[in-house]
Amino acid sequence: MFERNMEILNLISKCREIRDVGKKSSLLEYINQLLPAESKIKLPAFITNDGIDNLLSWIEVKISPPVYGLATP
Repeated sequence: MFERNMEILNLISKCREIRDVGKKSSLLEYINQLLPAESKIKLPAFITNDGIDNLLSWIEVKISPPVYGLATP
């Protein structure tokens, strides 16, 4: 599972570098297919570059390992 998450995080980094919205959207769809069923997102038919970046951030947060010591008491 950890290796799959690292692969997805690497794809997210590559996706952020792409400027063509069509190619970026296609890579987002591929990333979404790699996610476990409970984390998959319903992608809109029309999406902007900023929308893709927001979804990539959401995916990143969902699959990143927790960072300990940041919670406030």
